[in-house]
Amino acid sequence: MSRRPRKRQSGPSDAGDNVMKWWLSNRGDIDAAIDHDVERSCASKAPYASDADARAHAAMNHMSDVLHTYHCRYCDMWHLTRRPT
Repeated sequence: MSRRPRKRQSGPSDAGDNVMKWWLSNRGDIDAAIDHDVERSCASKAPYASDADARAHAAMNHMSDVLHTYHCRYCDMWHLTRRPT
């Protein structure tokens, strides 16, 4: 008897990707400064569903004393940064 392949469960990164795709396709004017800010502060970073998830990820990697969390204005998710907030 063959097994059916498992469906991939969507996670926080999928939600962030979908929001980012929507934002990029529905924005009005293209602004290079905003694009640079999005790339620097959102698109190049892993998204987390909550502040607690982001802090837990930093702690698991023994980086909780170096990394800080922030709520992203572009994707409405949480990211990690080295900059104190």
